[in-house]
Amino acid sequence: MKGRDEKLEFLLIKLVVAMQTTIELFDEFKETKIYRHDLKMGTNNLCRKFEDKLKDIYKHIEDDEEKEETFMAIQRSINKILDSTLQELYEEGYEPIK
Repeated sequence: MKGRDEKLEFLLIKLVVAMQTTIELFDEFKETKIYRHDLKMGTNNLCRKFEDKLKDIYKHIEDDEEKEETFMAIQRSINKILDSTLQELYEEGYEPIK
């Protein structure tokens, strides 16, 4: 990337992780009993919008090798979140009040 803006790149990577994780969680949500017709339309619409934005974000990574490395790093982060229990996520982010 010419004239790299590292702060922007890191923001985009975090955004990709959050969006990709959301899409994968929606996929799991679609398998639940509460996923009814009224939720389907909104969920599908939101997923499509997220996926469109992800395509735009990935365009910012010009180098194919860098793109692959970035994608794999993001996928590992997503898997870590998806494979964690709610308790594990809580403990990871917990900071006692001082």
